[in-house]
Amino acid sequence: MATISNLGIGSAGLGNLYDQLEAAERTKLTTITTQQTNYNAQLSAYGKLQSAMTNLQTATAALGKTATWNSTAVSSTNTAFSATTTSEASVGSFTVNVNQMAKAQVLTTGPIASNSEKLGDTTGTTRKISISQPGTAKPLEVDLTDADTSLSGIASAINKANGNVTASIIKANDGDYRLMLSSKTTGIKSAMTITVTGDAKLQSAIGFDSATGTGAMSVQTKAQNAIVVVNDVEIERQSNTISDALPGVTFTIKAESKADESLDITRATDANKKAVTDWVTAYNALQSTITSVTKYVSVDAGAGSQSNSNGALVGDGNVRSIQSQLRGLLTEVQSGSVQIMAQLGISQDTVKGADGTLGNLKIDADKLTKQLDENPSAVQAYFIGDGKSTGLATRMNNTLTDMLSTATGKTGLIQNAKDGINKTLKTLGQRYDSMEASIDATMARYKAQFTNLDVMVTKMTNTANYLTQQFTKSSS
Repeated sequence: MATISNLGIGSAGLGNLYDQLEAAERTKLTTITTQQTNYNAQLSAYGKLQSAMTNLQTATAALGKTATWNSTAVSSTNTAFSATTTSEASVGSFTVNVNQMAKAQVLTTGPIASNSEKLGDTTGTTRKISISQPGTAKPLEVDLTDADTSLSGIASAINKANGNVTASIIKANDGDYRLMLSSKTTGIKSAMTITVTGDAKLQSAIGFDSATGTGAMSVQTKAQNAIVVVNDVEIERQSNTISDALPGVTFTIKAESKADESLDITRATDANKKAVTDWVTAYNALQSTITSVTKYVSVDAGAGSQSNSNGALVGDGNVRSIQSQLRGLLTEVQSGSVQIMAQLGISQDTVKGADGTLGNLKIDADKLTKQLDENPSAVQAYFIGDGKSTGLATRMNNTLTDMLSTATGKTGLIQNAKDGINKTLKTLGQRYDSMEASIDATMARYKAQFTNLDVMVTKMTNTANYLTQQFTKSSS
């Protein structure tokens, strides 16, 4: 407890003493707040560790998926079309010829003198425009009043209906306006039939039957399907995007072919290499995080305390266990022709990193590429194994899943550690509140005692002053 100065006479001296006593009492809270700070730092460190482990688990899980190793890519450069592939695509070469692109139908009216001229009868009621398309479940229906039968009114009403048709007004020349209707979708099922009920005059101005090709409108662009020939097999679809012709392959038609083109699908070695690289990067990031949260800075002998630069989890057994288990998995020998990481060009660096991390993984890119090109199935087997309990990625993913589990009754060591810290912080908070209440009670008692003492000192001082005055008068 802090040293208390001698008691002075009067309120000033007592007030100063009271402040010193309060400061001394409140030092009892310092130990608790220091502990709270340390435990909060540990909680934050565990959060960083958990995040790094989660990132590693994501990268590890990717290596444990068959789709990652079966991923394919298009190695050819094509003009009439482009193509993308998934892991379901078969490696090989295909001859492709785009005979015809899919197109959306476009219809236009003949010349009309004004875009505001009413084209319908004055009926005093509404009429209905119905635009049907074979590929659309329900016709687009638009009601028009007598005032809405101009080109502007018709176009506005159709667009407001927000169906599968858009309407535009084209000014070809002065006194030459035309209504253009365009399907939003391609293919022969986009062909439009326009019927007006309740207004014969408007029907004669814009009616059209795509089935017979008769009516007031003319076809500017014919509705047609895409036709693509793949290895002499003709494929016809409504859209220029075709995703169901070859498994795992999506074609995007760009133009009609001038000659046959070759679609070459190969194993995506670059994607496989990236998956491995991402895993190595995530593993090294975790090691760096561990180094940071367990950092130890030596102090001079006799300093009596640890350095403030130490990591929040220095000496923590959970962290050592995590690091030890993961490193142990790296040295396990897998069955198959690829048994150890070194065969893939992956090794543990014996030189400390810039942040002091020891044991980071490094990749010999040429060696990894050669294995992926020449022995992809063996590389896959090394990481996946049986997909349950063997294979590096499978084993590591299982281990990380257990460590990171938050499931009730199956919580992993990370969650257990965080729960323990939170429980301790709750107890410290209760201790702090209790201690603070005790200090407040003590200071209230001191205040009452000092108030009484102040009153007594004041009375004694007044009495002394009175006696002094009386003695002074008697002597004079």
